Amino acid sequence: MTEEDWDHLIVLDGCRYDYFLKVHASFLEGKLEKVVSVGSNTVEWRDNSFPGNYDDVVYVSANPHINSTVEVGGFRGGEHFHEVVDVWCWGWDRELGTVHPSVVNEAALRARREHPGRRLIVHYLQPHCPYIGYQPGRSGFPSQEPASRTVLDGVGSDAHRQRLREKVYELISAASSNPAMRRAGFLRKGLLWRLREVLGLPPESPMDAARRALGVAGLRHAYAGNLELVLEHVSELLNVLPGTVVVTSDHGDLLGEGGRFSHGYGRKDPLLLQVPWFTVER
Repeated sequence: MTEEDWDHLIVLDGCRYDYFLKVHASFLEGKLEKVVSVGSNTVEWRDNSFPGNYDDVVYVSANPHINSTVEVGGFRGGEHFHEVVDVWCWGWDRELGTVHPSVVNEAALRARREHPGRRLIVHYLQPHCPYIGYQPGRSGFPSQEPASRTVLDGVGSDAHRQRLREKVYELISAASSNPAMRRAGFLRKGLLWRLREVLGLPPESPMDAARRALGVAGLRHAYAGNLELVLEHVSELLNVLPGTVVVTSDHGDLLGEGGRFSHGYGRKDPLLLQVPWFTVER
């Protein structure tokens, strides 16, 4: 990806091409192409996109998978880029459970001033969940801490019953993760999430929480709202970034199509791999 002809790269996390196609013209002017991502989640995309060292690049990151402080999956951001700006660490909004795009803009502008001779990669977390226009605490999924994966709430008061339910879910979930079962389509994510509801377990993720509260149609509306929000801030940043600027995504997201939700490593679904490549010339 760094070999492409761009001066600055803007990455929208989890942005599907079809949703970008519908709404981008209200915010951006430029040339849109459909491209195939080199990964169906951030880690796969990161590893395939940046295998070497890119000393001409400053990476402004709201996503902790690309950071300068710890190794994530064998990847140390500080060894691949001139500098990684860890917006995910100091810019995390604990109420929203994410990094607001306005904070990413502030970090990008500061990086531009401090490194005027280098290219920027600016990685927003939106439209990836949590959805800023929707408050996940209403359905039992509280705000996340950036260093934690499992801050879940809403569990029942009977600890023994709760542990039993969790064990049942773990056994069924493990079976669905078996490669042969996965190829056969055994218990897609949507069915597993409904199973959690039946067992009285809390939502598995912010997307699961939004699905419970809003339904599939509401979930898609919340996703589109997250995309429109981040594009508003991208349009502001584009006003101050010179040269050729490309807006793209690391991967797409499944929003209930065929009972499928979210994304993962090594998937071949076009909805996860088809992403925008939007070029703006300044």
